[in-house]
Amino acid sequence: MELAPPRPTPLRFVISPTRRPSMRWEESARSTSMPGRTAAEGASALADSAAAPASASPASASPAPAPPHAAAVRRRRRERKPASGFISRRIGSGRRARDAGRAEVDMVRRLETRSGPRKRDGRVRAVARGRSVVRGRAVVALGLAALLALSAFACRSSSNHAGSGPAAVGAVGSARPGSDARGPDPADADAAAASPDSRPVGSARSADARAWVEETLDGLSLRDRVAQLVMVWMSGGYAPRDDEEFARIESLVRDDAIGGIVISLGTPLGYAARLNRLQASAGVPLLVAADFEAGAGFRVSGVYALPNMLEMPGATVLPPAMAFGAADDEDYAYSAGRITGVEARALGVHIAFAPVLDVNNNPANPIIATRSFGEDPERVAALGAAFIRGAREAGLLTTAKHFPGHGDTGTDSHVALPVIPGDRARLDSLELVPFRRAIAEGVDGVMTAHVAAPGILGAGAPPATLSPYFMTDLLRGDLGFDGVLFTDALDMAAIADDYGASEAAIRSLEAGSDVLLMPREPLRAIAAVVGAVRSGRLAAERIEASVRRVLELKARARLHEGAEVDPDAISRLVGTQWHKSFARGVAARSITLVRNEAAAVPLDPRESRSVLSVTFAGPNDLAAGRVFNRELGRAVRVRRARIGFDAHPGVYDSLFRRARSADAVIFSAYVRPGAASDSTDLPQEVRSFLDRLDDDGRTAMLVSFGSPYLLTSVPDAKTYLIAWGGADASQEAAARALLGAPISGRLPISLPPRHVLGDGLAIGRSPEGESPEADTGPAPIDAQGPPLAEGRIRLAWEEWPVNVGMDGDSLARVDRIIDAAIRGGATPGAVLAVGRGDRVVRLRGYGNLDWASSATLPSAAAATDSSLYDLASLTKVVATTTGVMQLVDRGDLSLDTRIGEHLPEWSEGWKGDVTVRQLLTHQGGLPPFLPFWRTLRGEEAYREAIAALEPDYEPGRRTVYSDIGFMTLGFLIEEIARQPLDYHLHESVFRPLGMAETWFDPPRSLYRRTAPTEVDTVYRHRHVHGEVHDENAHALEGVAGHAGLFSSARDLSKFAAWILAAAREGRDLGGAARPARGPYTRSFSARLDSPSPETVARFTARAAPASSRALGWDTPSGRSSAGDYFGERAFGHTGFTGTSFWVDPELDLFVVLLTNRVNPTRDNRKHIELRRAVHDAVATSIRDRPVRPRDPGPDR
Repeated sequence: MELAPPRPTPLRFVISPTRRPSMRWEESARSTSMPGRTAAEGASALADSAAAPASASPASASPAPAPPHAAAVRRRRRERKPASGFISRRIGSGRRARDAGRAEVDMVRRLETRSGPRKRDGRVRAVARGRSVVRGRAVVALGLAALLALSAFACRSSSNHAGSGPAAVGAVGSARPGSDARGPDPADADAAAASPDSRPVGSARSADARAWVEETLDGLSLRDRVAQLVMVWMSGGYAPRDDEEFARIESLVRDDAIGGIVISLGTPLGYAARLNRLQASAGVPLLVAADFEAGAGFRVSGVYALPNMLEMPGATVLPPAMAFGAADDEDYAYSAGRITGVEARALGVHIAFAPVLDVNNNPANPIIATRSFGEDPERVAALGAAFIRGAREAGLLTTAKHFPGHGDTGTDSHVALPVIPGDRARLDSLELVPFRRAIAEGVDGVMTAHVAAPGILGAGAPPATLSPYFMTDLLRGDLGFDGVLFTDALDMAAIADDYGASEAAIRSLEAGSDVLLMPREPLRAIAAVVGAVRSGRLAAERIEASVRRVLELKARARLHEGAEVDPDAISRLVGTQWHKSFARGVAARSITLVRNEAAAVPLDPRESRSVLSVTFAGPNDLAAGRVFNRELGRAVRVRRARIGFDAHPGVYDSLFRRARSADAVIFSAYVRPGAASDSTDLPQEVRSFLDRLDDDGRTAMLVSFGSPYLLTSVPDAKTYLIAWGGADASQEAAARALLGAPISGRLPISLPPRHVLGDGLAIGRSPEGESPEADTGPAPIDAQGPPLAEGRIRLAWEEWPVNVGMDGDSLARVDRIIDAAIRGGATPGAVLAVGRGDRVVRLRGYGNLDWASSATLPSAAAATDSSLYDLASLTKVVATTTGVMQLVDRGDLSLDTRIGEHLPEWSEGWKGDVTVRQLLTHQGGLPPFLPFWRTLRGEEAYREAIAALEPDYEPGRRTVYSDIGFMTLGFLIEEIARQPLDYHLHESVFRPLGMAETWFDPPRSLYRRTAPTEVDTVYRHRHVHGEVHDENAHALEGVAGHAGLFSSARDLSKFAAWILAAAREGRDLGGAARPARGPYTRSFSARLDSPSPETVARFTARAAPASSRALGWDTPSGRSSAGDYFGERAFGHTGFTGTSFWVDPELDLFVVLLTNRVNPTRDNRKHIELRRAVHDAVATSIRDRPVRPRDPGPDR
């Protein structure tokens, strides 16, 4: 039951069908309502507001929409005003509060008018012969541009989500080919929110694109045409105006008209600043490329501030390609392409030099390795094609590399010329398979490989990059590729050392390449090519054909429509929680356990109380081991050590002594292939150390965070786990796998001599429900995990539904239900936790914490399992009832104790006979709610006011849900415990259960992951965020027995697993009190010693036949929020802000659903049916026992 205190609400919100709801504030004597509006009506309203002249006088202009989420509304809302300040501002107290609110609304209107949608002036500058510049500038009135943009956007919204209200929040423009339109995946939501640059790849054959290409081409001199074929390297970090290196690049763009930039390591805003400066200087828009092989975070991964290693987040770092090969799921590769595309376009990057389509079948390959999807050419082809499809739909151009193949080489082309073995027949059956598939998929570019092929071209032939046979006859002729051909970097030693900048450039174009990538001396290369044309060595038509292809590629990237980077889009789309959750999910699915001969995995924290974690990494790899050791430390005590290639031999003796005193030893190797790697092997000292441990009977668990081929260095290793990369997501996944998370990865490569393609041990039951596989052999290659539910990645510690007796497809309906509710305006976002027994089967966020961004909550942060929600009346059961249970269980309190025995103000009059039981069952004679907050502040004032109340009815004779009774129980706990309520509950309940994200009055540092609640126009006059929504709890300084608790779905799943098991044990249904399994629990033995299972069973059973109330808890009856399938012996509660918590011991099931449905107004009631639908969908997905509708009983 939820209590809605009556109060005047002078403002009415009308939510229009735009993606970010615009809210019209209207004075109204009626109570707040949310009437539905069709998409067409919303479009009309938006068009009307956009068309209003900016200069209209206040008297003549119609009121513009003023969203209450605007920064101006929130700028003042966080001040903690003294109590007296609030009293004077209640509704009806005078004109001052009303005038202040109106002034605030006016401010928002002015801000909105100034910051309406704008379209950048189109500008095409062609560098003409003689270096003259022709400039065309289209000037469009701001009001008309806003009208057109908003009308077009509203039309798109109406076609996709007609009549949906705020449905377009987080909505998807179109479904992925081959799928139904059931619900958005993370990339879908980002694509919908993206700027025009994130639209799907355009066509170079449209009329405007063709005209732009021809006009630009005609205006270019021969030198400028050649310059268009050159791309130079640039850092993406911050550059001051007088930076010499950036000035050199800017000169190449402005004065020499080079065609593009290869941007590398940097920060998100560094990318924006640099690229906007360069694009403004460019005559022809620059094509910007980046090596985003593992997502945009591969180059824009954020930074660590020294010396304390404070992390500054960046773009999303995805696991390397070989991790996708280990997970072997094309949906993952597709989503990786989408996410990479969304973030790349937001950063100003138009083409990714990805995917890597090399078939890595040579363990000695020093440069490709985990950059490849694996050694099976068909799987490399399929995963690469899926990546290309995903990127294309996000507007990102792609490049297949390195043609004709770089996987079977033993030399790094950065330092020397590698050789690929075999003849043409072998090339056709192996290396060329992925490239054929990519070309059929429509890949935009192909990058050459600096490799020699003596078996095809003969000894002494030039590298493939300079070979007309490979680049023209084979690629363009036999394979039919008609896109842009990029050389690999021409500054690499395999080319530059033998041919120099000039000859390498000329020969590359002779061979068939279009773009000269990163020549050592770009101006010399340009001059050499111009000279070759004038001398007749190169035909002018050959240059024109390449320039035309490059310009058409720019048109496909829509550069003729504008190339400016929008910094706001970066904060909205880059490095989002959804994207990082995806990375964590893929990393978890890719973890591969190759050997477990000592049965060391998973670690048992009860036996491994002390773990020595040794990190082996290079001196510059400062992040190595940080996340891995932190995650291990959640469950076991970790002692850390770090060594590198240059470690003194004596260090190993010290390590050995420390290892002998540890219960377990983990050796993590961050040996990564690459041009800057010290080595791709373990040094002899490390091998000797590991052998010495083995001889001493203390086998180390070897974990590879880089090269999977390390096993060849230590062939006798008994435990070998591969994480494929060293990024944070992979470190976290590896730690959780060692602690018991499911392991399902399979080798996408062979590890001779013992392990072949497809090997991998399964930890945990397989989806078919078999027992864990024996450690004596590999798991079946076709063992698969559950399918993606609506494009989402399950978190690392989610259990497979089939393993807990649930049907995954049926459970996936929950995702569609919640997504539809968000699109329908029920809530900005939601977080769901579903568990059976001690296993969490669903732990996911949906949508965002707010309808739009704000000063304190930028980028409309995504709802995640760690987001904090105001629990409202869930405080009554999670906090207050549990505290009372403990006091009763320990004998400090009896259910029939009179309240007056501990609270003196309750010792006289009608209150003298009121008992603890009566307050817990809402039979204490108290009214439901009184607005004490209007005049009172502090516990003492509240206790006096409550003591002075007259009874609403005779105690014990009726059941009337009352906040005031639970306020009193909170005071009672404090009196008996002799501690403040929040401190006592933290020490006795939350901390023992590992609930580290559960707070009264959370600190400001957590606001960014806290869901805002109502736009309060009566009491606080601000959008409530990070402070309790309930007015009386707020007046009690945020700590009260009836409301005030904030928590996450992650924490509440721990509480739910404990109370479910305790209730089952107390009711003789089997089981013992257990925590929710997963790495977030510090110890597998974490539980509450008090209350006992018997006490829990007593409190969670109905207290009287005529009432649904238990002791503190509620039970299902009638049209319950628990739906129709939770049984009569289930128990739970709801919260006014949109939260709910239900447990069914007979189904061994719990469901936690957190929303902030009161945002922006408490009169939004759409969450009611959402709750019922979610609980019914969860319950009916159970397959291991009958699930029948509950008997409705007489009260239905």
